[in-house]
Amino acid sequence: MIPYKKLIFLICCLPLTAGCWDNLEVEDRSFVTGIAIDLANNKPAPSEESVAARDSQGQQKQNSQQQNNKPSSGQERIKQNQNESSLQTDERVLNYEKDEDYEQNENNKFKLTQQLLNPSTFSSQQNTNNSNATSFRNLSQTGDTIIEMNRDMIKQAGSRTNVTHLNIVLFSEALAKEEYLFADLMDIFLREKEMLRSVKIAITEEQSSDYLSILPENEKVPSKYLSKVLENKSTLDIAQPLTVGNVQSYLLMNRSFIIPFISQVNSTTVNYDGVSVYSGIKNKVVGNLIGDEAKGVNFIQSKNQTGTINTKLDDHDVTFEILNIQSKISLKDKKMPLKFNIKIDVASGVAEQYGQLDVMKEENYEKLKNTLEKEIKEITEHTISILQNQLYTDVIGLNTYLYEKHYPLWKSIKEEWEEGQHYFMKSDIQVDVNATIEKPGNIIKSH
Repeated sequence: MIPYKKLIFLICCLPLTAGCWDNLEVEDRSFVTGIAIDLANNKPAPSEESVAARDSQGQQKQNSQQQNNKPSSGQERIKQNQNESSLQTDERVLNYEKDEDYEQNENNKFKLTQQLLNPSTFSSQQNTNNSNATSFRNLSQTGDTIIEMNRDMIKQAGSRTNVTHLNIVLFSEALAKEEYLFADLMDIFLREKEMLRSVKIAITEEQSSDYLSILPENEKVPSKYLSKVLENKSTLDIAQPLTVGNVQSYLLMNRSFIIPFISQVNSTTVNYDGVSVYSGIKNKVVGNLIGDEAKGVNFIQSKNQTGTINTKLDDHDVTFEILNIQSKISLKDKKMPLKFNIKIDVASGVAEQYGQLDVMKEENYEKLKNTLEKEIKEITEHTISILQNQLYTDVIGLNTYLYEKHYPLWKSIKEEWEEGQHYFMKSDIQVDVNATIEKPGNIIKSH
């Protein structure tokens, strides 16, 4: 007869014995690390590089049947290409064909591309045994909903997909400019219980699926490379990383916001040099801010960004390093049109200069200071002008300021802030800049 206390103890231990009943080996999972969403009917013709890669693989297959021990012509071409490794070319060919083999219904709305990790390639033992194994695999499917396309894609993957390692979700610019599509497609990324709210969001200049086939030299997986690119904080013409959690907050409040915008330079590199402007009223991307236009947003929002500003002094080029930005918005007049003042305090240093200029001389210091302040003021005012007169969208935070500091006023005008009476467009916005030059570097002048 088992003692009463021991019986209770054994019963309590039963749940612990089932801890691994649904255990699934890593090799049996398909980890999704990147997702790209495009319009199904906005598919460009294959590039010459993609066609050449496909033809190269076809030639390899034909020659391998004829001469098993002789390198195929495709392989010879790979060796002659000094800018691309054989592994990169193999991955490009593999993923090009994977991307082109999906079944497409001309009536479908969207094209979904998922980048799946190959876990075996990240094992040192597996890498030794199979050095030519690809690190990822791209699968594409068309449909009218993400769920529908994902379920069809599971049939291709051959294993259960898992999104807990998802790094980035890309939307094509063409899709994001269609009314409501971006917000509608974000639903599943907010609703899915396994989805992390830290997943990054970006807009691509062309087909977003193409970006999951970029093969950087310093990363095995394109989506990981893209995620790292978005984390850059050393330049002023880009935005802070935008996450799924951020997007939910903006969409729930019908607020306008900026989304990182990337373009493709070549087969191994992307360029992150601007932002897309999403209108919370129109529910779509209404345009882009590139270069200095994007810098103006960062000067007003005073996010944790650093970077450089190029100016000229006495026909000599001077580059300032922006070390810190502090901005403050204030409402000067509640009568229509509203009058705002944006005060921007900038701490900077001289990063580079051409010519014989003693930075520490008082008269030169004042010239440099005034030059920098004028440059920042012009950049910021130009950005405000584009937002007010072209995009009609407030992404600089005046609406947030009114909501927090002047709520009764905001409540009375919020419905017509970016439409109707266009109170944002009609607002008088004054910009004042105060710059300090903290240090000239290791030297006062170079020659």
